[in-house]
Amino acid sequence: MSVTSKDDVDGILKFVADCDGKFEDSKCDIKESDLGGLGVFAKTDIAKDEAILTLNKSSIFSASNSSISNLLCENDIDGMLALNIAFIYETTVFKDTSHWYPFLRTVRFRDDQGHLNLPPSFWHANGKQLLKGTSFDTLFDALTPEEEIIQGFKIAVDLARKWNGEFRLEIPKGFLDIDEKNYDENFNLALEKFISVAYTLSSRGFEIDAYHETALVPVADLFNHHVSRPDLKFVSLYDVCDKCGEPGMCKHLIAEGYLEAQQREQCKSTTGNAATRVIDDDLISRLENGLGGERSDNDTDTEEEDNLTQNPDECVDIVLKNDVRQGQEIFNSYGELSNVFLLARYGFAIPGNQYDIVHLGPDFIKISKKEDRHQEKFKWWSQVGHGLFSAWYAQMRQEDEEDEESEIQSDGSRQGVNGEMQDGSGEEEEEEDEDEDEDEDDGLKSWLSQLYIDVNGEPSPSTWALASLLTLTPAQWESFFSQKATPHISDSIVNEEKLPFLAKTGNLHAKKLLSKLLKDKQLPVPIGEHPIGAKGVTDAMHQSARILIQSEHDILNKCLKRLS
Repeated sequence: MSVTSKDDVDGILKFVADCDGKFEDSKCDIKESDLGGLGVFAKTDIAKDEAILTLNKSSIFSASNSSISNLLCENDIDGMLALNIAFIYETTVFKDTSHWYPFLRTVRFRDDQGHLNLPPSFWHANGKQLLKGTSFDTLFDALTPEEEIIQGFKIAVDLARKWNGEFRLEIPKGFLDIDEKNYDENFNLALEKFISVAYTLSSRGFEIDAYHETALVPVADLFNHHVSRPDLKFVSLYDVCDKCGEPGMCKHLIAEGYLEAQQREQCKSTTGNAATRVIDDDLISRLENGLGGERSDNDTDTEEEDNLTQNPDECVDIVLKNDVRQGQEIFNSYGELSNVFLLARYGFAIPGNQYDIVHLGPDFIKISKKEDRHQEKFKWWSQVGHGLFSAWYAQMRQEDEEDEESEIQSDGSRQGVNGEMQDGSGEEEEEEDEDEDEDEDDGLKSWLSQLYIDVNGEPSPSTWALASLLTLTPAQWESFFSQKATPHISDSIVNEEKLPFLAKTGNLHAKKLLSKLLKDKQLPVPIGEHPIGAKGVTDAMHQSARILIQSEHDILNKCLKRLS
């Protein structure tokens, strides 16, 4: 959500106008949102496909077009670290001499009370305590400080000292100037400011193209997030030259093509290795002059006329993909993300998030540690069972979907001209699900990650299966193997015909076990304002924790109702 002040809006719109950008302020209004901060609202009915913001890429701010872009490039600094360093220099060193400063000065990394906007991994211990035991903590370990950003800060400090020594470039005060006399204290204060800037920029950045990568876009960052019904799409040509940002055939591509042709010719005429040539400014200049030829006055006139209109390939657009009604807030989307990701990456959580889950991995581990009789089953599940069950379950789903697709096609009521599904169901959805599963496995690499309750209060297949497994009698447990279980359980031959039993959701013993686990799991929901005198806990922290815990509380209650 935007933390831009209402007092800054006029300055942002003036910057857009000065850059020949176009914001439909006759149809849109920027004002306070019920979600907090500012939002963009429709002054009148607006039809879908209309562009309500158009900006030339020269008016956006990225590391690639910043005042220190050449220094960042020479030191191989890119990505969000480059954007973070560039922003700090632009707003503290170059300031009024910077083309982007009228816009960048409105990007605030402190709240109205002056507190830094920090990710939960860098909250005070009292703030982190609010999220202990939630999926934020147990599934994603998102309360542990990221070493990557600390290393990024150290790199930024070293570069600032290097550039100051070599070019007398001023070191950004309050950000990268570490006083050696009180090193630890100054380091931690500057680190927090650096992290706050990074956190703020990550919540406002847009992926632009191969040259700019992630950049800040005036006005575009004022649209609030909607979890299920966004109204906008962000349009930008991504395939541009990664060295200059130009679309189509630019001087760099011409030079590269020229060198490749020259090297091919050399290879034909010599048996040895051809000398490697370098693309430099002199070569580019000679190629431009040679290929361009003499320019007439008519050519100049044509160029001036072309510059009067924006080249669509050099612009970014915010386009409506829905009709919006007068008075309606116009929403963007950060993606289909749970509150855990929204809070960790963007600094907010939303009530009723349909992508929330409750993670149960640590709660099952507690069960295994309490009772020795469960340990053998846990060992089998972690080493063998989870993999077998997941493969069987995926195959079962695939067969069910293929059967359903066959029935629909034989009916013909939803069949296209060539027998293709017009609603896009079946195979495409299956592939999307498989991609999501692969992403989860790659990111978490643990069977524990598959133990959760979804937003509808439905236990995941692995959750049902493990609960059923733990409630098996000794005789039922032994029947899972084609031969008697050996001391090395991973070598035992599994009777796969027994796997469907684990997927049954009506097992009373499994329901009882899950019900007890869920009741023990519930955390108290923070109510009212945060406790007076709670050091390091801000209103924003308390509100975000309350929303996230309330969501998990509601999910657990839904599941308990299903189980009862």
